[in-house]
Parts: sequence; structure tokens; C-alpha cells
Amino acid sequence: MLMVSEAGSRQHAESAWPKPSRAWYSVIILSLVSMMSNIDRGIVNLLVSPIKRDLHLSDSQISLLIGATFSVAYVLFSFPLARVADVRNRKVILTTGLTLWSLATMLCGLAQQLWQLFAARALVGAAESVKGPCSMSMISDLVPHDKLPRAFAIFQLGITGGMAGALVIGGFLLAAVSGLPPIILPGGIVVRDWHLVLLATGFPGLLLALVMVVTIREPARRDRKVRHSVPLREVFRFLASHWKFYVPLFAGIAIASIESYGLQAWRPAFFERSYGWKPEQIGPLLGGAILIATPLGLYLGTLLAEHLTRRRPQDALVLATLLTYGLAMPLLAAMPLMPNPWLALAFAFLGFTAWAMSAPGQNAAIQIVTPNEMRGQISALYLFAISVVGGGFGPTAIALITDRIFHDEAMLRYSMTGFTLVVGPTVLLLLASAVRPYRSAYRLMHASSNP
Repeated sequence: MLMVSEAGSRQHAESAWPKPSRAWYSVIILSLVSMMSNIDRGIVNLLVSPIKRDLHLSDSQISLLIGATFSVAYVLFSFPLARVADVRNRKVILTTGLTLWSLATMLCGLAQQLWQLFAARALVGAAESVKGPCSMSMISDLVPHDKLPRAFAIFQLGITGGMAGALVIGGFLLAAVSGLPPIILPGGIVVRDWHLVLLATGFPGLLLALVMVVTIREPARRDRKVRHSVPLREVFRFLASHWKFYVPLFAGIAIASIESYGLQAWRPAFFERSYGWKPEQIGPLLGGAILIATPLGLYLGTLLAEHLTRRRPQDALVLATLLTYGLAMPLLAAMPLMPNPWLALAFAFLGFTAWAMSAPGQNAAIQIVTPNEMRGQISALYLFAISVVGGGFGPTAIALITDRIFHDEAMLRYSMTGFTLVVGPTVLLLLASAVRPYRSAYRLMHASSNP
């Protein structure tokens, strides 16, 4: 069992919430860090065509660059660094990671051969593995539990805002550099249009790292039972005692993320192949749709989570997640089948909105029933389900369907719809099975916090 620290220290920690102005400022900065992470990660999705053109790659090969290369490095570093984040200064760890992945994105913009691009992309994945565990743990120590859905809505705005920003910024940058002749740097380094886009998107992260160093404080950890790192056997024991909640929730989220990252990776190529739109046209329109749909969805999702919490607090957050995924799946399945690009864009907008509605309840639910001293590590498992399973397999799964089953790039739309129709019901069944176990975990955590 976990050792209990002195009651006086625990009581003081529980009362020491940061000032609201500083707490919400920190949440916003953490959201911006997440935005930069997703811009640096997602910008490659818009560069599929020029990278394939210059490096002579197939859909399956480029999918490995988008997904597996990033995800393998992410998983190798995520859990060890999450254990460090549970006991060390999270601000320092996160700022270091932000600096490294920004520099690695700029290195992608200097890559001349495929192996160099793979190596730089792997460094992006390794450095970004600290973002989620550090940020989610810090947010849980910045605001009270009843404000967590709102805080995680702001944090999620950075995630999906970064996905949209990658499209919008990438589209404008591609339009700006389109037609420029290659630039020859010393050492025979050739910088083409997609290199310039990567160089430009990596630099702002360095400025944000400086802002973090100067203005963000490490929040005091709350409700901890031990000061030191929790032994792995205690983490495994806790997970084993609550497996009926964590396993179906994380499995459902992982499968949903395979779909989400797969659709996200191939949506620009879908608009290009199915409707003839160019990347510089797709980026601003698709990214603009995400930028509008995301805050709308997060706002509606927060209202839904808070409304259900007032009516049935013990299982409201997981129920809200189930309902919003159930709304999003049919919309995303129908999107690729639309007869014209504007209808497809409209269905994408509605799907983005419904998908964003799931984030406030989903993120808050996990933090509320997870002990403080394990939040970084269990958040790492949660983000493993999203970034590694989803990001690693999603792009490749749809690419393999297109390459191996249809044998035709023009059939990408049917790969996307078919995949969603297959995985969607599985996701909903898994999430539904997590509702009752979450209720039990909530009651147990609430009882231990209020003896």
C-alpha cells in the first residue's frame, strides 16, 4: 500500500490552489505548447505530395513517415519520462521537450535523404512524448475538479487547433513558396518548397519555450500519498484493481484514434484525388473548418459534461464521451462519399464538432479517478493509446486498404468510409462497457479523498 505522509502537509497542499488568474494563464500556455506540438507533428500530412514527388515514395512508405516513425520513438520514451514527470519538475521537462521537438522539426526541413527525414521525425516523436503527461498532470494541480472539463477543453483546443494550424499555416506557406527554385546551401544541401515549410513551422516553438521559462511556475502537487516515485508494482496493482474501467476505455480510445489519425492523415489527399483540389487550397479550407468546429465542439462538450455531472456525477464524464463519439462516427463515415467537395467539407465540419465534444469529459474522467502520484504514468498510457496506437497504425491502416485491397489511389474515399464503418461500433461497445466500472472507481476515489 502507498505510504501516507503527514496530515498537516497534506491539508496545506489541498488548500493551496494557485490564484485563478495564474492558473488559467498556465492552462492557456500549456494549450499553446500542445498546439505547437500538433503543428510540428501534423504539418507532414499536408506535405505528402511534394515529399512523395521528391523522394519517390508509395502511399505505404509515406504512411510510415507520418505515423510509425514518430510513434515508435514516442513509445520508447513516453513511459520512462512520465515516471520522471511524476516526481521531478514538470515545467523543466516540458520546456526541454518543446525546445527539442522544435529543433527536430527544423532538422526535417534540412533532410536530404529518406533516412535523415526518418531520424529527425523520430526525434520529434521522442521529444513530444513528454507533452501529454506533464501538461495533464500540471492542469490537474492548477484547477479544482469541478473546473477540469473546462480546463481540458482549453487544453484540447490547443491539440485540435494545432491540427488545424498545420493545415492552415502549411497551406499558406506552400502557396507562398510554390514555384520558388530550390535553394542551394553550403555543403550541397538543397532546400525545396516543403523544406521551407518545415523550417518555418519549427521556429515559433523556440520562442514559446522562452515564454515558459520566464512566466510559468511549477504548481504544487496535490493529494499525494508519497513524495517519491511510486514503485511500478504499485502502478500495476492499481491498474489491475481498476482494469474493468481502464482497459475498455483505453482500448476504445485507441481504436477511435486509429480512425481519427488515419482520416486526418489522408483527408488532404482525399480532397486532392477525389475532387482535384490542390494542397494550398485544401489546407486553409479544411484547417479553417477545424478552427471553427473545435472551439464550438469543446464548448458544447463542456456544457454537456457539466450538465450530466449535475444530474449523475458518478458516471457523467464517461457517458458524455460515449454520446459524442456516437454522434461523430456516422458523420465521418459519410464525409468521403459526398458527391462534391463542399458537401464533404460540411460533413467534415460536423464530424469535427462532434469529435471535439468528447475531449472535456474524456480527459477529466481519467484524471479524477487516478491518484496524483500516478497521473503522469497513466496519462502516458492514455496518450500511448492515442498517439502511438492511433498515430502509428491509423495512416498505415488506410494506406494498406487503398494499396492492397483496392489497388487504386482514386479509391481512397472508400478506404476511409469502410474503415470507419468497421471500427465505429467496436469503439462504442468498449466505451459503453466502461461506464459502470468508472462509477465504482469514482465512488472509491471520492471516499478516500473525504474520509
